[in-house]
Amino acid sequence: MCDSLSMMLPALRTREADETKRLVRPGGWEGLFLRRAPIVCDLGAGNGRFAATYAELHPEWNVLAVERKLQRVRQIERAAELRRLPNLKALWFGWDDLLLFWSPPASCREIHVLFPDPWPKRRHQGRRTLRAGILAAILRALEPGGFFRFLTDDAGYAAVVERAASLLPGLERRGDPGGFPASHFETIFRSKEHPLYGAVWRKAEGATSGMRGGS
Repeated sequence: MCDSLSMMLPALRTREADETKRLVRPGGWEGLFLRRAPIVCDLGAGNGRFAATYAELHPEWNVLAVERKLQRVRQIERAAELRRLPNLKALWFGWDDLLLFWSPPASCREIHVLFPDPWPKRRHQGRRTLRAGILAAILRALEPGGFFRFLTDDAGYAAVVERAASLLPGLERRGDPGGFPASHFETIFRSKEHPLYGAVWRKAEGATSGMRGGS
């Protein structure tokens, strides 16, 4: 087995906040990767297809695949070992908590959120992870000039994210989310010719995480 971050998490969930600093040290992400390099986060990484391919294409970057399901984390770890990708790490954790509580500010070059659960029924939409506070946390975690990429097959979810992102003054919409290695779900949806929605937003220099007012 490759070095695992996943076994840290059950214990971390039950400890006091000051003890969980071992997860992401105050100095940054180097404690996870044991080297200093730009950080790319794949949040809700699934089986890790995108993260592993991206790590292979960019050995000069550190790619962190964050996933709630332990079986998928193990799958990503196996891929990192078999494909000899020391720059790919898998973290068994809720990525909303990672953003809100453990991500150092201005520390991520790229953040990718690909096909999060859309919770399409109206009564369930409050469970969607990409809400205003999480988008503000993404903006906070991005380094100036870094970008956030979102992709979904749910038009309603995309519209909600577009609206919330437009209220963040430091997040500038830069267009289509294509041109990257396909994730597992992207491959499935494109093979069925399903329409996909999303965008790339870049963090402006000097941006804060404050929200604009809006009607």
